[in-house]
Amino acid sequence: MIIRRARKLKPGDKVGVVSPSEPIVFRNKFKSSIRELEEMGLEVVLGENVFKEYRGYSAGTVEERIKDLNTMIKDRQVKAIFTSLGGFTSNQLLPLINYSAIKKNPKIIIGYSDISVLLNAIYVKTKLITFHGPTLEFGIPHWKKFTRDHFEKALFESGPIGKIKAFKVLKSGKATGRLIGGNLSVLRTLWGTKFSPKWRDTIFFWEDENITFEDLEHFLAHLKLVGALEKMRGMVIGKLKNIYKFKSKRRKANTVEQIILEATKNYNFPIIMNVDFGHFPKQITIPIGAKATIDTSKNLFSIDEAGVVD
Repeated sequence: MIIRRARKLKPGDKVGVVSPSEPIVFRNKFKSSIRELEEMGLEVVLGENVFKEYRGYSAGTVEERIKDLNTMIKDRQVKAIFTSLGGFTSNQLLPLINYSAIKKNPKIIIGYSDISVLLNAIYVKTKLITFHGPTLEFGIPHWKKFTRDHFEKALFESGPIGKIKAFKVLKSGKATGRLIGGNLSVLRTLWGTKFSPKWRDTIFFWEDENITFEDLEHFLAHLKLVGALEKMRGMVIGKLKNIYKFKSKRRKANTVEQIILEATKNYNFPIIMNVDFGHFPKQITIPIGAKATIDTSKNLFSIDEAGVVD
């Protein structure tokens, strides 16, 4: 399989910023991120519609948002595309993305939350490694040093990312596979479409926020129904935020761990959790499409390939 990689970032590179989903609310923090990118030596160009608002929950119409994204994709001077924040409407853009231009002109594309829909679809259609990592609205100066270090290692260096520290083993085992994943709630909108990941020989990483235990069981059952659980080699779970036990006070609830173990009880792949990614200031940057290894006997989770080249 041919895997495409963009060139690593270096001072003097031009980078684009777009808002593919939700409108920007914290403009001052967002602008502080732009200044910080400039202090890294990058030339920043904003999408024409980056500050637009449409219906209160989208950063412009579909036509406005895809225009900005495709303009950045086609511009050969733009070496990376940063996203302002997530939301709920990125999947509207999937049929309209210029995938052929991405193949001809690969570049770094990064974000998380709803942006993980774009990242996985682009990887599926082009085999370009994309990056699950921080967005810009809340301000780079407010990132943890940990987040900044992992961001720079993933985008500015061409070596393997290496070992990821601090996680909990939920199910023991060993696995190697290519990383796919992101936010569980929005990723499920891909399953069963032509943008769905090819699950075989993958390590699936996921996180979520503001869902109930019933939601989690529903999503994991969907993974089983689309045949994903029988094909993947491993599972990596990030930091889960605001996972509510139940909608009805009459219901008894288990733990998140018990729900995951019950859903995966007929599968032998290893599962680790509490890895530093999700809706928190502290997060690693994960190259979607890169090979990774889990070996719980060695307390090991490593990203074995670089996401970029020299």
